Amino acid sequence: MKKPAFVLLLLLFGILNNTNAQNKLNYKKLDQQIQKSFQDFKLNGLSVLILKDGEIAFDKNYGTRDLEHPVSSNSLYNIASVTKAFTGACMAKLVSEGKLKWTDLVVDYLPNFQLADSYITEHLTIADLLTHRSGLGTFYGDLLWYETERSNEDILYRMRYLPITNRFRDQYGYQNNMYIVAEEILKKVTGQDWETYVSENFLLPLGMTNTRTSGNKLDESQELAHPIIDGKIVDIAMKRPHAAASFFSSTSDLSRWAEMLLNKGIYKGDTILKASVVNDMMAGRTLRPVSGLKKMMGSNFSTYALGWSVWDYHGVPIVEHAGGMPAYISQLTLIPQYKMAIIILTNTSSGFPTALQNHILAELMGDQSIDWLSFFKNNEEKEAISDKEEEAKRIASRIGETNPRLDLSKYVGLYDDKMYGKAEISLNDGKLHLTFLPAKHIFFSDMEHWNFDTFKIQFADAFLPAGYITFDFNSWNAIKGFKIDLKSSDFHFFNLDFKKIE
Repeated sequence: MKKPAFVLLLLLFGILNNTNAQNKLNYKKLDQQIQKSFQDFKLNGLSVLILKDGEIAFDKNYGTRDLEHPVSSNSLYNIASVTKAFTGACMAKLVSEGKLKWTDLVVDYLPNFQLADSYITEHLTIADLLTHRSGLGTFYGDLLWYETERSNEDILYRMRYLPITNRFRDQYGYQNNMYIVAEEILKKVTGQDWETYVSENFLLPLGMTNTRTSGNKLDESQELAHPIIDGKIVDIAMKRPHAAASFFSSTSDLSRWAEMLLNKGIYKGDTILKASVVNDMMAGRTLRPVSGLKKMMGSNFSTYALGWSVWDYHGVPIVEHAGGMPAYISQLTLIPQYKMAIIILTNTSSGFPTALQNHILAELMGDQSIDWLSFFKNNEEKEAISDKEEEAKRIASRIGETNPRLDLSKYVGLYDDKMYGKAEISLNDGKLHLTFLPAKHIFFSDMEHWNFDTFKIQFADAFLPAGYITFDFNSWNAIKGFKIDLKSSDFHFFNLDFKKIE
């Protein structure tokens, strides 16, 4: 069978770099650097594990999991999108068993599935689902599942209303919803739900006994590293199963997963996956632009595989994935050539896991050109200053002593966005109140008049900044609807267009 070009590229890099010198890490020095950075980045809890040649070479924990108790190697963090590699492994295993083909059409399994573009709907394959080349933009549609109680069936139905912004199979657009589609196909093929299948085929055989497939599976006996924002414990997201992002795991458990992958599918003498399946999982399929950060690391290419990002550090192939949810950031990095894995988990929203990954890689490669820990810390400080300046500009632009166009009672009613669903505006004690009905326990807020027909909101989700909603009117001075201006790199409120329906 003809190998994909990206596979050949990876093989080429592997051959070219067999003679690359690998520096030994000074683990005592690394521990000291992490301790300092832990304070500099103002982290709450942090777990770091490095696996080398099948042995744990570094296993350290810092800070607390609940403002009081220390984290440990068994502390559970929401690993968010690091979950994707497990789903990729599930689908790759089914392909290896002849139960699926990567070229199988999605509509052959889910006849009612539909996207906004009929050609893409008819030609979308299983491989397309997992490799972010569906034509949908990055994070488009994430509000469909975030903190809602929607069924997968409802989410898939509403995906037809998402705008197609990218070129099909030619442009990278990071998609969580497509992993839900894969989850439903897995269920059709195996007769098992995703949680059961991934547990029976990977978690149990690997002895990942602490790992939970979703927040709903957590119990009080486990060491949960609670999400902490501004010094306060907040409720976890990802309570429901989600094939893109709902795993809760620890450095101890993830080291077993990493060891199996680095050993070409074998763990403690047992074959969990065929070597060919592991190779398939890590073969780049969707070309991505080499980012500015990657260029600083001497990268020659950047691709996406089956739940993995694949690129090179000065020619050495790196297979990794990051994950992020409110107050959780995770990073799992494999360096197959060095038989090494780096696992970094924190219960703080911070760029530190990526900074530490880059720092360790630089130490391994003997690259002293950039101090990655300082680089990321300086960037975070610059972003914080920029955010404050932006807010100051907004406040300065506010026009004082204005009034809404209509009496507040006229804003009351039910509004609908055809993709997301309904929102309700009510009037209580002289104040307007906004609620997104699909996620009413988290997306609700009083509406503070800002100027003219714009109101300021602050959702109960501590992860989100303040936002602003502005109403639109027709020629009869009646409200048509409203749009939202809320800055979030993860959730695209700007795509919502609520129309008044009653």
